[in-house]
Order: sequence, then C-alpha cells, then structure tokens
Amino acid sequence: CGSDIGLIKSSFGTAGGFRVYFPAGTQAQEGDTLVLPFKRFAHDAEKLMHQDLQLPPARSGTPIVVASSSSNKKKKKPLAKGALVSKKNPTDDGKFSVGIFSGFFTPDVNIRDKVGHRVWVKATKEEGTIVGPFGKAGKAKVNFEKGISAEDGSKAELYPPS
Repeated sequence: CGSDIGLIKSSFGTAGGFRVYFPAGTQAQEGDTLVLPFKRFAHDAEKLMHQDLQLPPARSGTPIVVASSSSNKKKKKPLAKGALVSKKNPTDDGKFSVGIFSGFFTPDVNIRDKVGHRVWVKATKEEGTIVGPFGKAGKAKVNFEKGISAEDGSKAELYPPS
C-alpha cells in the first residue's frame, strides 16, 4: 500500500471507523496498516478532518479483487462456547458495560493471554472483548463498548481478535 494515496471521506461510529476514497485504486487488503495524515483544529465547530493531499487522477473500471475473501466471510467457527454469569457497571441506558462469562476456559488457562478476543452474545447480537480474568475458576471479564443487555445464562461464543 506504499504509494496509494487516499482521502478520508467520513468517519462513523464510536469505535473510530472511517471511509477512505482511493481515486487511483489501492492494493491495501483488510488488516493492512494505513497511514492517513490529517489535521483537526481546536475550535472548528464542524470538527472536520483536513488533509493537504495531491490526489492522483481517477482510474475508472479498475476491479477490486480480494483473494479468498468470499470464503472467509462464511460463518467462522467459534473457539469456544460459554455463558453469561453476571453483569457489572450499569450504564445510563439500562445496560451494563461489563459481563462475566464462564465456559470459555478451564481454570489452568492464563486468561491474560486471551485479552482482546471477541465475545459474541447470540441472543442480543452484542459483541465485547475480553479484558482479563475474573476470579480463579476460568471466568473471563468482558467489556462491551455499546453495553450488554442479555439475561444471565445467555449463550455466548468466543472468537479470535479482529
């Protein structure tokens, strides 16, 4: 992706997502590092991201071919299955920011090595990330940025970090 020049078109969500336009196409793949320099000004009411770039001419009709992407989008198998034991840290909207899960690990697994793994609660379609162990019985403490509203006992699946 070394010489690809792109323009930040917009940002979205609270997790720092953004859309980038590459007029001449790009060789960047999912997971590649992008360097997108921009400036923000302290008292800008619109909070715009300003980029000082010389964009290359647009190339029309350039296909984007991603090798084996369609096979990767199939449902991935979870690393483990578990259940919500309890919730902690209530938020203003009636949800909780932390969930305690069991069943993903045995007591002899070092859960600190699993920090960053994703937890998907199927019933409410909520996703969180493991932040550390809880107690000594193999339970995991999981942070939910958007909160968790699932009932105790809800089934969950463990996936690798994204």
